[in-house]
Amino acid sequence: MARRLAGPTPRRPRIRLAATLAAALLAVPTGLFVGASAATAAATGAITGYGGKCVDVAAANPANSTPVQLYTCNGSTAQQWTVADDGTIRALGKCLDIAAASTTNGARAQIYDCNGTAAQQWSSSAGQVANPTSGKCLDATGPSSADGTPLQIWSCTGSANQLWTLPSGGTTPPPSTGFTHPGVLVSRGQLDFVRGRVQAGAQTWAAAYSQMMSSRYASLSRTPAPRAVVECGSYSNPNNGCTDEREDAIAAYTDALAWYLTGDSRYAQKAIQIMDAWSATITSHTGSNGPLQTGWAASTWPRAAEIIKYTYGSWPNANRFATMLRNVYLPVVRNGSNSNGNWELTMMEAAVGIAVFLEDRTAYDAAVTRFLNRARAFVYLPSDGALPYTVPGSGLDTSSEIIGYWQGQSTFVAGLAQETCRDFVHTGYGISAISHVAETSRIQGRDLYPQVGERLRQALGFHSRYQLGEAAPSWLCGGTLTRGLGPITEVGFNAMANRLGNVMTNTQTLTLQQRPAGTNNLFVAWETLTHASNPN
Repeated sequence: MARRLAGPTPRRPRIRLAATLAAALLAVPTGLFVGASAATAAATGAITGYGGKCVDVAAANPANSTPVQLYTCNGSTAQQWTVADDGTIRALGKCLDIAAASTTNGARAQIYDCNGTAAQQWSSSAGQVANPTSGKCLDATGPSSADGTPLQIWSCTGSANQLWTLPSGGTTPPPSTGFTHPGVLVSRGQLDFVRGRVQAGAQTWAAAYSQMMSSRYASLSRTPAPRAVVECGSYSNPNNGCTDEREDAIAAYTDALAWYLTGDSRYAQKAIQIMDAWSATITSHTGSNGPLQTGWAASTWPRAAEIIKYTYGSWPNANRFATMLRNVYLPVVRNGSNSNGNWELTMMEAAVGIAVFLEDRTAYDAAVTRFLNRARAFVYLPSDGALPYTVPGSGLDTSSEIIGYWQGQSTFVAGLAQETCRDFVHTGYGISAISHVAETSRIQGRDLYPQVGERLRQALGFHSRYQLGEAAPSWLCGGTLTRGLGPITEVGFNAMANRLGNVMTNTQTLTLQQRPAGTNNLFVAWETLTHASNPN
C-alpha cells in the first residue's frame, strides 16, 4: 500500500465488549500510570507495535506538527526514538506530542519542539504507553496496521493496537545489510514529499506530474519489447533493441512513480510486467556502444525495482529480476571504461543502483571508489593543479595526452569538464550521473557531497552560464560551443543550493527556465517532479 500523508481524523467511538468493565479495570488516573516510571536511562531504537510495524515520523519530516504513524520497519532515522529519562520520547530532534495538548479520545500524535509540557510526557507499563495527564494510551487508529496508519491517544484498553515494544538500550542498528529501501535516486521520504505536493495541487510538482502522466511512458497499454541480445553500435547504428530497452526501463520507472503517487495498482502491475518481460528474456549486450547502453538501462531499472519491491510488495519474479541485474548488467558496468568520462560515470551510476537493489556491499563500495576517481577526472578544479587529474592506469601521462583527452582544451578553469569541448549533451550525461550517484549514496548513509559537491556545483554553474547563451571566449573550445545540456540540473541544484545553501545563480536560472524537466529518453527522467525543492 502506498504511504499516506493525509493527517489523521479522530476515530469514531468504538463499540467495545464490556466497555464499562474495561474502563473500570484499565483507566489510568491523572498523573499516575500503574507500575510505570519514566525510563531510568535513555535508550534509542525502534518502537514496534500493531502488526509488527514501527512508530514512524511521516515522510521523515522534522517540521512541527508532523503526524506520527505506523510504517514498515526500515531502520531509518524517522523510526529511531529515544526514550529519555525526563519522560519524553524523541525523534528527529523533536518530542512525541499530543496535538493542541488535548486530553480527548482521538487527539493526534505528532512531533513538536520539546517544551516540557504535559502533552509531551509518557510512561509505560505492561506494553502500554500512556500520557499521565490525560490518562490516555498511544493507539493505532482503526484499529489498523496498514502503512500510514495515524497514531492518536485513546482510553486505555490493553488491546493489541495499544501495545508497544520500546527500545531497551543502545541504538537499534540499521537493517543487517545497511541498505535503505527504496533508495536508488529517490527515498521514501522524498516520494512522500512529492505525493503531498501533487495531492495539494502545488506547483511546480503538479505540472511535472501532469507532464509525466501524459507521456507515452505512463501508458497502461504499453507492450514491452524485450530481446535476448541487445545490439548497439555507435550513434545507434545498429539499433537492435537499444531504444526499446532504454524506453522500457524508463516506462517501468515512470509506472513505479505513478503507482506511488496515485496508489493505483495498475501502474505497479504495468511496471512489473515490463520488468518481468526483460528479466525472462535478455542475456547480453553487444556492439561498440554495448557498455554504455548497459549503463543507461541499468541506471534506470533499479529505480523502478526499488519502488515496486519495497512499496508494492507483490512481485513474484523479483528474484529473477535481481538475477538479471547481477548476471547481465553488473559484470559489464562494474569495471568501468577508459572511454570519454560520461561512459564510466553512467556505468558507475548503474553499478551503485544495482548494488543497492542486490544489497551487495562489496559491489557498492567498489563502484563508489571508481566513481570518486572518475568524477575527479571529469570536472576540473584549480586544486587539481595546472592540468586535470587523471585516473590511475588510464595511460594519460603527458600534458599533450591529457589535453588531447580533454578535446584539445589547454586552458583549465573551475567547472570545465572533460567533454565540454565535445558537446554539452555528453557533458550533461556525466554531470547528471555525478548528481545521481551522490544522491543515492546520501540516501544510503554515505555522504559523498563533501568529496564531489564542489565539482558538481562548479560544473553546473559553468555549463549553465553558457547554456543560457553567453558567448564563448576564444580560449574556450576555440570560441565555439555545441550546446544542449539537457534536463540534468534538478538533482544537483536541489542538493547544492536548496539543501546545502550555496548560491547558484546561473544554475537556478536555467533550472527554472527548463521546468518541468522531462526525460532525455536515455536515463534521466522526471527530476523536477522528484527533486524540485525536495527537503528530504
